[in-house]
Amino acid sequence: MASNNASGNPVARYFASLKNQVGLVLAILVIVLHLVIGIGVYWPVAALAAYGAGAALTPSRKPKELPAAPAEPTPVVLDRSLRETSRRLGGARPPRQVMAQARALEDTVRFVLSEWEHLEPTPEHRQTIWNVVKVYYPEVVDTYLDAPQYRDASAVRVVVDSLTTLTRAAGRVRQGILDDNLRAMDSQAQFLREELGELPGLDDSYRGGDGYDPKP
Repeated sequence: MASNNASGNPVARYFASLKNQVGLVLAILVIVLHLVIGIGVYWPVAALAAYGAGAALTPSRKPKELPAAPAEPTPVVLDRSLRETSRRLGGARPPRQVMAQARALEDTVRFVLSEWEHLEPTPEHRQTIWNVVKVYYPEVVDTYLDAPQYRDASAVRVVVDSLTTLTRAAGRVRQGILDDNLRAMDSQAQFLREELGELPGLDDSYRGGDGYDPKP
């Protein structure tokens, strides 16, 4: 209870502060010095001066800083930026082909974000997606919406071409993920063939069996 009162009372806080403690130590040293060797009738003034100097020169304790908020995962940051840019574009009600290409870009990027850990060995691919979402996509949208006649066919053609370029860039990263997954599946199938022999579903020549659907 006493500690709570001290923390809420500014006078009590000062008496418990480092400034007061240092000032008192210096003042006591002056008094001891006077008792030992005598420093004249002005020793009270000297003690007060020592106290004041100690209290004034002692830095205040810095308040404890709150721990930094944990950084958001990159996919969360990118997904939010993607949604914000698309919302800004959609709010202007552009022609359908513009929004169709924007949705294609969104779908491609979101697939990559769902496989973000897969890109850990290739940071350059992560950088590509970051640039697409945080730099180029907002710039393309802002430039397009700043055009006075953004519904004009020529403006639509230019922005669709730009969005298509971004979609292709993200699509190459997406395809790399898919290719890696296929290679992993091929390696697993090869391992199973070596360990278990030819079994239905592991042999490319197998085309029968209940539930088999030849369509991809």
